[in-house]
Amino acid sequence: MTIHQLVLHLAAPDEADRHAAEDALALLGPAALTALMEHLGDAASPVSEAALLSVLRRTGLSAFQPVLDVLRSVAPGQAYWRALRVFTGLGAVALDGYTGALTHEDPVVRRAAVMAISKCGDDGVLLAERVVPLLGDPDAEVRRTAVRSFSSWGAVVVPLLQAVRRGGPGGARAGALEALTEIGGEAVMSARDMAALERLVRIKLPDDVPTSIVCCFLSWIAVSTGDQCGVMELLGLSAPRPVPFAAGVYAADCDSHAGLDENPLDQYRRVFVTPELAGWTLVVGSWCDPSSAEREAEVLEACARLSARYGRAQAYWHSDHHDGSAVLVAEQGTIVRRFAYIPGEDMQHLELGAPLAYEQQRRTALGLPVLAGGHVDTEEEDDEWTWELLDLAPGLAGELSLDPRSVDADTPVRGTGVLALTEYGRSLSAPGGALRL
Repeated sequence: MTIHQLVLHLAAPDEADRHAAEDALALLGPAALTALMEHLGDAASPVSEAALLSVLRRTGLSAFQPVLDVLRSVAPGQAYWRALRVFTGLGAVALDGYTGALTHEDPVVRRAAVMAISKCGDDGVLLAERVVPLLGDPDAEVRRTAVRSFSSWGAVVVPLLQAVRRGGPGGARAGALEALTEIGGEAVMSARDMAALERLVRIKLPDDVPTSIVCCFLSWIAVSTGDQCGVMELLGLSAPRPVPFAAGVYAADCDSHAGLDENPLDQYRRVFVTPELAGWTLVVGSWCDPSSAEREAEVLEACARLSARYGRAQAYWHSDHHDGSAVLVAEQGTIVRRFAYIPGEDMQHLELGAPLAYEQQRRTALGLPVLAGGHVDTEEEDDEWTWELLDLAPGLAGELSLDPRSVDADTPVRGTGVLALTEYGRSLSAPGGALRL
């Protein structure tokens, strides 16, 4: 059987044939590389990248340069991504090659080398100092990849990054700061760095304008007041830090994904409290979700207390991916309405109060019968009403208070937005992550 035939057998339907071909090609070593590279650079090849990588890892360091040559020669598209995944997957055996590629003239190669080193676990961490210069690489994609790599290594590289902040190299200092904020935020940043960030914020704030508040999973409380300090005091929020409006929205969006990780409470550590917007103060963050199993009772009580002091308070949750909506409306200390629609989930336990005028108006506009009191049937077979329920939160907010998505530079504004810690943030520490200033 020829070498080319052996390579094709890596795609054989029989598992035993595939393993036999892999063993034979691994024994051939460098002699099989030419044929393997032909398939690596061909996106239409029946041989999977996983099969090729398995052989190449067994071939050893001799596979490094041929794979690199393919990576540099293929056109953008599927073939490139196929070659990149194989190149970065060669493993610790190729660490010498990866290290040498960090200074390659081609930024594509430098970026791939950083990615590969970061995938080599503890062996890769040992080379972190060699990656430091790429935190200041002239190519933006290489810089971003280096920051992501240091962030993925976590606490073990904090002393190195702190040393870069103190003593350089100068070009790498900004990237080191970003990586530090991603790893541990304020907890791993020096007082000097914190002061520098605060100065940067102060410089940007005078020209700051509101922007649309859009998150993948958007939760917020709207209070009919401009008393930002009073709202925070009543909600038990602390350690407020002024931030540009867009940075506050970005933080809320990032935090809304934190509950997808190991600790579901991470998403509740922090909120963005807006300046007064057209007579309303918005508290933005997953902590405000009126349908959250961990927070539903607390959010209901908070809105009741806020409305008792300020007249009106509302809490909302909305998924930008059409996963559902939830609303809670309180007036003068009383919960007027709470309702949630999340397809596939029974949210009946959340429903309080009679359907609001807005809900009835939307039914009428769609030519549907009005809703009766008591539990609202969300299983009726009407696609238009289903879509209406999915967007109930921003729709109702636009009617009763302020649709966050409609906020822009023309929205009347007074004051400065702040990021503030909740009780979760005080006990778990402030979340890490770089803000877009």
